[in-house]
Amino acid sequence: MKIFNKIFISHAAIGFFSLGVLSFIFSFILQDALIQRTVDQLSSINILKKNQIDNYFLRIQRQFEFLLTHNLSFKQGDSRGGDGSNLKQFQSKFNQEIIAIRDLNDFDGIVVLDSTGREIFSTSSNVLPFDIASDHQFLLRDKFSVLDLSDKTPSDSTLLVYVVPFTLGGQTGCIVVKENFQRIQQLLVERTGMGGTGESYLVGQDLRMRSASRFFPAKLPRSISVGKTASEFPDTLSSKHIITDYRGERVVSYYRKLSTPHLEWILISEIDFGEAMKPIIQLRNSILLIAFGLSVIIIVSTVFISNAISRPILYLKDVIISLSQGIIPQQKINVVNRDEVGQIASAISQLIAGLKRTTDFAHEIGSGKFNTTFTTLGNSDTLGLTLIHMRDQLKSLNEREIRLVREKAGALLEGQENERKRIVQELHDGVGQLLTVAQLRVEMLENEPALQKEIMGLINETIAEVRRISYNVMPNAIVDFGLEAALKGLCENSRKYTSLSFDFQYVREVDRVLSFEVTIAIFRIVQEGINNIIKHAKATHVDVYVLDKGDEIYVLLKDDGQGFNEEQVLNKNGFGLRSMRERATLLNGTMEIHSDSGKGTVIEVNIPTEKPNE
Repeated sequence: MKIFNKIFISHAAIGFFSLGVLSFIFSFILQDALIQRTVDQLSSINILKKNQIDNYFLRIQRQFEFLLTHNLSFKQGDSRGGDGSNLKQFQSKFNQEIIAIRDLNDFDGIVVLDSTGREIFSTSSNVLPFDIASDHQFLLRDKFSVLDLSDKTPSDSTLLVYVVPFTLGGQTGCIVVKENFQRIQQLLVERTGMGGTGESYLVGQDLRMRSASRFFPAKLPRSISVGKTASEFPDTLSSKHIITDYRGERVVSYYRKLSTPHLEWILISEIDFGEAMKPIIQLRNSILLIAFGLSVIIIVSTVFISNAISRPILYLKDVIISLSQGIIPQQKINVVNRDEVGQIASAISQLIAGLKRTTDFAHEIGSGKFNTTFTTLGNSDTLGLTLIHMRDQLKSLNEREIRLVREKAGALLEGQENERKRIVQELHDGVGQLLTVAQLRVEMLENEPALQKEIMGLINETIAEVRRISYNVMPNAIVDFGLEAALKGLCENSRKYTSLSFDFQYVREVDRVLSFEVTIAIFRIVQEGINNIIKHAKATHVDVYVLDKGDEIYVLLKDDGQGFNEEQVLNKNGFGLRSMRERATLLNGTMEIHSDSGKGTVIEVNIPTEKPNE
């Protein structure tokens, strides 16, 4: 069977099977899960609002308990003494605190009754819409109570009162508070998490609403009966929660009874079933469309899959053609298949990587970087092995060329030093002897002492100048006593003929004699450096420090002059600096210059040497 047929049959079977499985899952499992999630969400909202209402009643109760506890200091005996002014003051203060509680909680009104039901104090007239004295149920309360008196009102509005019994100063009675029900209504208005059709409302014992309906805001609460809804409520919270509400709509509902004693109210939270199931309905409609389109997509997708399989093969073909033409692709091969095509792509990627490494290696060799490492693909990597052989040959030729250049430069410097020795010898044997003879002849001029003294002074100065020139050209100390003596003599000689002060130190960590090649190179570097300081630095002090570490010689030349820019000096034919660096380089050493304007110059030289045998 051809691969196209295999792909078509397998993908078609998988597609239709997946369609059936998804339909079953979304139709049965997800619907129950969505209903349960909605019930859990309503339960959380119901618990939250129930706790808010219960806590609201509890807060009111604690306010009145504090009021009564705070006024227990009024003793019964205080009301008997004198003209009763203490009692009047207490009652006035007590009434003021009651008014403060009313204002704080925005109550509709508060009335204080004695034990016979007679009104003692009232914050406003007609607090309750019925005769309080004729109804003794208030007097029978022995603790704080929340009462639903909606059935005693002529209208269908909600009437909620608090009854607070008290005994103060030997007097008993009760405080009756008419609640502003809008404050409780505000706790139910918040519908976060309840969608567009969700609401929470309170139901009384008569199966009528106590809070306003969001769907019938013009109707008074008690005019709306929820009897049918209540009759459908299960006995346990684990039963079904899909019912028909007071509007005749199917809803997902959840309820709880308030925990406040004497108040037989139920808090109901619900959301329309249609809105709760909206995701399922939308999904069902989508499945109907998908069922039609998926069959087409399954067939068409095989074309794209076949195309997806052939595309990398065609892409690899283009890459191979490019390689055959000597063109190395710069982009990474974008084939991630793990089949045979992927293996071919991986092999081509390795080939491209190997060619890039080989090309980079050849470029490094062409740039003169002969120490570049290269790892061949294997013992059969002919191209890599050939390049390594070519690198080794070029490296050998380069080292030979460098060696010849150094030998040539060394021979040139050696010729210069030999020429300097010859010049010194000529000065000593020729000019020196002539000056000595002239000195002896002048000493014979006994009759002309003044002329003798003048000529002798000129001859002595000439001899001193010849000696200074001879020392600069080739000091005998460098041959007779070594580098330390030669540098010390150089510093002392420079001190005599300039205003510079010198601080010279020579430290040996090993005891040995340096080769003449190293000795003369360091001497010439220091000599050239001091000459530059004398000519250009405008310095007053020079430090010359030499450290023989055994495996290298470290030289420090430092002045307190005006400093300079190395690049600018070299661009202006700075032969002195160039010759110093060349002498260090010929011995595989380095020279670093650190100079700042106005802060002097520091020259550091490191020349490797063979460590002496211990």
